[in-house]
Amino acid sequence: MRAVRVLLSARDPASAAQARPLVEAIRAEPRIALTVAASDPAFERLADAGAEPIRFRLPDGSTHVPPGGNTAPLLAAAEGLLERVDPDVLVVGISSLGVGLDEALLARAGGRPTFALQDYPGDANAIEGAYAGTYLVRDEAAARLTTGRFGVSAAPVGSLRHAAYARLDVERLRADARAQLGTGPAQPVVGFFAQPPDIPGHEAAFGDLVEALRRHPSRPLVLVREHPKSPERRAQRVRALRGAGVTVRDTSEDLSVEPSLAACDVVTTCFSHCSMDYAFLSAWSAEPLGSVVFLLTSEEMRRFVRSQVGLPLPDGVEAGLGLVAERPENVGATLGRALGEVERRAYHEASRRLPRECRLDTIIDTLLDSGRRGARRTGARA
Repeated sequence: MRAVRVLLSARDPASAAQARPLVEAIRAEPRIALTVAASDPAFERLADAGAEPIRFRLPDGSTHVPPGGNTAPLLAAAEGLLERVDPDVLVVGISSLGVGLDEALLARAGGRPTFALQDYPGDANAIEGAYAGTYLVRDEAAARLTTGRFGVSAAPVGSLRHAAYARLDVERLRADARAQLGTGPAQPVVGFFAQPPDIPGHEAAFGDLVEALRRHPSRPLVLVREHPKSPERRAQRVRALRGAGVTVRDTSEDLSVEPSLAACDVVTTCFSHCSMDYAFLSAWSAEPLGSVVFLLTSEEMRRFVRSQVGLPLPDGVEAGLGLVAERPENVGATLGRALGEVERRAYHEASRRLPRECRLDTIIDTLLDSGRRGARRTGARA
């Protein structure tokens, strides 16, 4: 019997992080023939993992279609990719802010079994309602949320992107990262982990953080990590922070996010999933790392969060994994609370309750079974 042909795709860096451990596991499975397709910026991350991805671009060089745009060229390109690869089963990432490779493959799946690797609980994206048949999600709560929002099947498999954290020496990673930054044990490190600037309220939230840091008595060192989709914003952010009298380090070009996160006493973001990366690092650390502050300082940002994930608060907040600043004038006080020992220890305790098991073997068994049934249905030759 021939190997089951699996096509795995990703567009966003978060999708690449979620896909990477599955790629590694599938490559060790002789019963599966894997093809990986990726758009920037996921392409670079999967190529670095040895996945040898096919680069997916539209004829005009773009990689996605903004909301309300013409999807016909995107769908045609996805259909051409499917004709060349002829997979038995599809595994896609979940991108955002428009549609791209992942959503186009689902829309042109042609009856093949389809799976989506969910990174952020409750998240899904589709062209004209063509969702994946099954969403592979972190836990039961994510499964309930995803099924309730979209009426799709969802299977809890753990957090794929965090499976490798079990092998990390988090304390050593933190010590090395802080030594490289040149910061002593007494100086706090605050990280700002950006998202694309076209997210409503995002740039205003960054401005609120800058103003809070201008007045904050702790005088922290601030790490800036720009989103890969908007590298042109890096210099602007650094200038704004330096103008506020803040010492800044730009770590945007570092391929791995974990050293920057491990160095931080407080991670700030609007609702990026790097907050959950930090939580899983904390879960594998013997000592508290710090806490997270979510910058939801405008109503438009809070509406965007609700529309994206179906919940009023970012992932983890209800479980004690972070604080929320909902007004500009509250950012400084929330930072102060997050830097305190009480919050650090409470965050660490909450992080230790995260599910750390990852069921890669279950996913592979599912792909094999679905791929074989799909091949039989389409009359594919053995």
